[in-house]
Amino acid sequence: MPTADPVAVAAAAPGPYPSPGPYPGPGPGPYPGPGPGPAWVGVARNGLAGVLAAVVAVLLVRQRAMLDAGTDSLASADAGWLALAGAGTVLLWTAGTVSQLGSIPARVPVLRLFAVQVAATFANHLLPAGSGGVAVNLRFLHRHGLSRGAAVSAVALNLLAGLVTHTVLLVTAVLLAPGPLAAAISRGGGHPGGPGGLGPHGAWAAAAAGLLLAALAVWVSRRAAGWCGRTARRLTARVLADVAGLAVVLRSPTRAAQLWLGSLAVPVLHCLTLYAVLRSLGGTVPLVPLSMAYLVASSVAAAMPSPGGFGALDVALVAGLVAVGAPAAVAVATVLTYRLLTVWLPLLPGACVLAILVHRRVI
Repeated sequence: MPTADPVAVAAAAPGPYPSPGPYPGPGPGPYPGPGPGPAWVGVARNGLAGVLAAVVAVLLVRQRAMLDAGTDSLASADAGWLALAGAGTVLLWTAGTVSQLGSIPARVPVLRLFAVQVAATFANHLLPAGSGGVAVNLRFLHRHGLSRGAAVSAVALNLLAGLVTHTVLLVTAVLLAPGPLAAAISRGGGHPGGPGGLGPHGAWAAAAAGLLLAALAVWVSRRAAGWCGRTARRLTARVLADVAGLAVVLRSPTRAAQLWLGSLAVPVLHCLTLYAVLRSLGGTVPLVPLSMAYLVASSVAAAMPSPGGFGALDVALVAGLVAVGAPAAVAVATVLTYRLLTVWLPLLPGACVLAILVHRRVI
């Protein structure tokens, strides 16, 4: 999946950080739970459950056309390949649990961490760029013994590992499939909407727009230079202090293996799930070009963040599949079915798990 900038994640963390020191881990006994709290807390938690139910209903109504198209594609799909795609969707939660477990310098309940990853998939549909899942994981880690700074560093390390493995896989796929990449570029270059179809007036208009944007960027950067410098210095000091404490994670072979293998498994499972969906609908694009199309499309969608990647990832993924040789109709049906399996079907269980975790004060 697409990852957020660890520095941006740290900037979004609320409140001042405690002074760096050893990470407080849970003791040998059960995790200490919070006190009973005021009466309005229970009312707020019940209200949140109602809000989650309303959000699910709104999302299902707004995307009814996509759901109908996806279910129509499922009716004609091969059951064996679809079963593999469904298994890949469940394994995505497992891989996310393993990678997050490898970035934590303390012991946490594995089953609860898995439930948090299920809940995070729903939270990602509420906020862009995966920030909903980040917030859920931060809350869970902070309530289970980690300081706020340590929780931010652990989540940031997991995101950084995901970014590195995603980039490595993308470069590997491009090196293994130079032919499909060249063919995709040639198809894109001949598109009527490409740069070659602008004409002289369009070229002058594009150049003028570029100059205006450059001037605006210079003006904004000069106005914001002082503030950005001060913020960057404070943020860098905080991040370095917290990341220094994660040396214990990187020195542990077990946790390092969990972090990197789990992070590597997430994009691999996305590619395999998409491939299984494509084969279930009769597509014949090889796995390596399809993986390249997915990795490029998810990178493009990350540059245009939206809740759950709605719109950006769908369009980029259809274009990528067509570019590597899939027929347009098969590409559209594949993306619809893939999104149905990885987004819409897990939506209701993710909302239920999130409501349960909030009610039980796990997060």
